Amino acid sequence: EIEVWINKAEIEIEKNLLDKSLKNHNRLCELMQQGVPIYGVTTGFGDNATSYVDVDLAEKLQSNLIQYLTCGLGESIPVEASRAMCLVRLNSLSQGLSAVTPDLLLHMKLLLEHDILPIVPVEGSLGASGDLIPLAYLGQILQGQGDVFYQGQVVKAAQVFEKLNIKSYKLKSKEGLAIVNGTSTMAGLMTLNLKYIDFIIQFCQVSTALQCLVLSGKREAFGRVINEIAKTNPGQSAIAKKVSTILDEENYHPQRGQNISVESQKIMGYVQDRYSLRCVPQILGPILDYQKTAWQILDHEINSVTDNPIINDEGDLEMGGNFYGGYLSQAMDMSKINLAHVADLIDRQVMMLFDDKSNRGLPANLVDLQNIPESEKYLHHGLKGLHQATSAITSELMQKSIPNGIFSRSSESHNQDKVSLGMSSAVSCLTMIDGVFKLMAMQMTCLCQAVDIQQIELLSPHTQKFYKIVRKHIQRVSVDARLGESIADLVATLKKEAFVGE
Repeated sequence: EIEVWINKAEIEIEKNLLDKSLKNHNRLCELMQQGVPIYGVTTGFGDNATSYVDVDLAEKLQSNLIQYLTCGLGESIPVEASRAMCLVRLNSLSQGLSAVTPDLLLHMKLLLEHDILPIVPVEGSLGASGDLIPLAYLGQILQGQGDVFYQGQVVKAAQVFEKLNIKSYKLKSKEGLAIVNGTSTMAGLMTLNLKYIDFIIQFCQVSTALQCLVLSGKREAFGRVINEIAKTNPGQSAIAKKVSTILDEENYHPQRGQNISVESQKIMGYVQDRYSLRCVPQILGPILDYQKTAWQILDHEINSVTDNPIINDEGDLEMGGNFYGGYLSQAMDMSKINLAHVADLIDRQVMMLFDDKSNRGLPANLVDLQNIPESEKYLHHGLKGLHQATSAITSELMQKSIPNGIFSRSSESHNQDKVSLGMSSAVSCLTMIDGVFKLMAMQMTCLCQAVDIQQIELLSPHTQKFYKIVRKHIQRVSVDARLGESIADLVATLKKEAFVGE
């Protein structure tokens, strides 16, 4: 792996990598002087590669590339994704194969250490040749142009450079192409997405344990025999163990299904639970297993050289398509499908809490009958509105889970005739994540209401943590109240929790 890392805004690039970059850039210049047609250096870009560009105009060609590509639209990617994008791009170019100068690497390093980050629109990338348009905004700020995110504000790059006495960088041969011709924006977004999904999976384990607790569910479904002996998938086993651990912490040991009594051919209880509780290890298990695969895919990508052309150890040009974001596109598309499964699971679990045919003694709609006068018993509706909102958002998320990569379009005069749409998939995945966090906030609000109605004293630090988070924003609901703003605040807090300890 490349020896580049970030720690307290300090980045180190090994000297041997800087030396390798200089050696290959000098070799690139030799080939240029020999009149060798080098794609994107002494030729035009894409469909214009049949046109030769004079060596004296090679640097102008690079600045022109950044200029015409800065045409992105839409909202900006999150600042965390922009930061990750810049670091991933630096990591890729630092490997020396891209033939950029050490000066460029050090300038990128300088901006990262000052946390000067480009404002990057979400729209415009086909995911091949990489994230051309989004990464152009990195190329733009290196030259002291455009807008940046700095110290919590959006300001002009030129103003920040003047304040910090940073000189604008002048792109040398190939450097504009090397900056934009890669998968770093979708990789930056995928890093953020996977971090959120890690937290979502953790949340679902806690919410499932709480669901079991408030509904007097059975524990056999989370036991060792079912999840380690009868079936051996590692994700399933891990999910079951976590739920069981939380239930152990709650000192929850219900009667086994086989011990339920029968009176006059009537079973006096429930021998097993509905699928949205009983099958959670089988539902979340494959999601957890694929999440590990997605992290492995990302690890390969961020430690790869993804621009074109590159120079090999013998000083010859190699031309290929590492800028094609196929791995990231398919990883994000699969993550979208997994998020749809999570959304559906949450929606089904919430429904169990509201329906008096399935909530095992809880009041319908989680109405707080204990604190409502008898005369107003049917006047208030508990958390009925959250149930409706959960169903609506779940439906929208399922629609958004359609894979992006299958909608490839031939572009750029049919040079880019098969594209990955990895950036589109990563953006769509982030949108779905926002929706799932809304479902999580509403589900945990409902679970906390059920805990209070049943006067359960939570013992597990996992359940206590989420109960306290909810109660910072939303108290026990007795009379009908507006909850929209409070739920939105809870969503924001939960999203921050995904990065606690990072």
